[in-house]
Amino acid sequence: ALHESRARSLESVGAKVAHEIKNPLAAIAGLVQLLARGKHDDKTLERLRVIESEVGRIESVVRDYLAFSRPLEVVTVASTPLAGIADDVLALLDARAHKRGVTLRREGDGVADADAQRLKEALLNVIDNAVDASPSGAEVLVRASVADGVAGFVVTDHGSGIAADVLARVGTPYFTTKPSGTGLGIVLARAVLQQHGGRLDIESDPRRGTVVTLTWPATPAARESEAP
Repeated sequence: ALHESRARSLESVGAKVAHEIKNPLAAIAGLVQLLARGKHDDKTLERLRVIESEVGRIESVVRDYLAFSRPLEVVTVASTPLAGIADDVLALLDARAHKRGVTLRREGDGVADADAQRLKEALLNVIDNAVDASPSGAEVLVRASVADGVAGFVVTDHGSGIAADVLARVGTPYFTTKPSGTGLGIVLARAVLQQHGGRLDIESDPRRGTVVTLTWPATPAARESEAP
C-alpha cells in the first residue's frame, strides 16, 4: 500500500512537472521559429533548425506523458459516427503521410457510443505508427465498422512488420524502436480501449505488414452483456 501510494504521488508530481515544462517549451519554440525567419548565415540557420527540432522532440515527449498520465476515469460517452473520428485523424496525418509518400484511406462507417476525443487519440497513435512503418508508395487503410454489438477500427499497413520478440514488448511503457519515440503511444491507445470495455490487438508479419484492431461494445447494453 505504501509503494502504491508513493507511485501515485510520483505520477502526480511527474504530471505537474510536465505541465509546467510545456508552456516554456512552446515559448522557446515560437522564439526560435521567429529568429529563423530573419537573415542569417548558413551555419546559424542550421543551428536554429537543430534547436527547433530538439525542442519539438521534447514537446512530443511531454505531450505523450501528459496524455498517458491523464486520469482515464474521465470519460464523456455519446453516440458517435466512426467515419468522423477516422476522417479527422487522417486529416491530421495527411501532410506527414504525403511527405513520406504514403496514401491514407478510410473504408466503412457506423455509429457507436464512444468518447470521440479519447478514441481519436488512440487511433492517431496507431495510424501514426503505421505511417512510420510504411515505405514510400504504400497505403495505410482504416476500416470502421459496427456489427453484432461490436464497434471497431482495423488499421492495416504493408510495412516492414514487427518481429515476434519485439511484438511481445510492444505496449510496454517507454519501450520503442523509434529513435525519437517514447513508447507511450500504444500504451495510451490500449488504455483508452480498455476504458471503453474493449481491447487493442496487434498481428504482424515481417513479410506482409501489421494489422491493429481496436474494438469495444457499441452500446451500453452490449457493454453490460460483456461485463464479467
